[in-house]
Amino acid sequence: MKNYLLLCGGVGGAKLALGFKNSINSENLTIAVNTGDDFTHLDFKICPDLDTVMYTLAGESDVSKGWGRKDESWNMLSALREMNGETWFQLGDKDLATHIQRTQLIQSGFSLTEATHKLCESFKLPKYIYPMSNQPVETYIQTKNRLLSFQEYFVKLKCAPPVTDFVFKGLDKAEFNPDLTLSSYDEIIICPSNPYVSINPMLQLTTLNQYLGGFSDKVTVISPIVNSKSLKGPTAKMMLELDHDISVVTIGKFYQQYSKRIFIDPSDVEETTKLNELGYEVHCANLIMNNTLSKNSLAHEIIKLLESK
Repeated sequence: MKNYLLLCGGVGGAKLALGFKNSINSENLTIAVNTGDDFTHLDFKICPDLDTVMYTLAGESDVSKGWGRKDESWNMLSALREMNGETWFQLGDKDLATHIQRTQLIQSGFSLTEATHKLCESFKLPKYIYPMSNQPVETYIQTKNRLLSFQEYFVKLKCAPPVTDFVFKGLDKAEFNPDLTLSSYDEIIICPSNPYVSINPMLQLTTLNQYLGGFSDKVTVISPIVNSKSLKGPTAKMMLELDHDISVVTIGKFYQQYSKRIFIDPSDVEETTKLNELGYEVHCANLIMNNTLSKNSLAHEIIKLLESK
């Protein structure tokens, strides 16, 4: 069995990561997760994508919402609202426990990787979930009128302001997670996450950027666009605002220097020739992961192909 590294954002990436978790041994799986949307809120260190992946793999996620923990209660938030506190970012009681524990671990000297693995232990997960970096990289959304922090744009303003560009602060001091030796992975999977705000912060880390550029034959892209629509989140909206076609070809162009293989949905098969012209080996599979069976099935399709190479 080959060793797989998944580059993963939040909900869409977590779905595929669950399929991989259910399909291969844990020692063959590593998941590097975007931390560009991490932020400090109410003095707590909050890592939305890390938590989404962790909750999903532990069977603790709220599937109906796509974020947070299942069987959640909201007593703290209700009490805070009664005090006219800041409640735009939804913190459930069980979810809050995660943020309290992470914050205390980091304040006591743990790195973000060490704190993540401590939390994974609490959820009875192997230590295969890693932040992309131990240093903070902050994603900002440039709009026509002003620069917004990612969570302000994504949660507070519900992605409403039109996007003109993206800014990643902290890159000068951040390095790709040193616990992840890229040469030790046989295959690298770019999950169906938002390319601009979930994967691009990782691609901006020099070590990963240079490695993918030099070993693009090891990299497989799973399209987050199906039939000109986002599988999840504002990817399609951002494409439109950036004056790009909402298509798998746009995804192909975005990752062209990093990958030579892409999975698309059968509904986009007519774009195969254009992707071939970009240098891609194209494979079709059902990319709509709306239940455990479809998540497992997609992971099986990817693994079957890559194990045969």
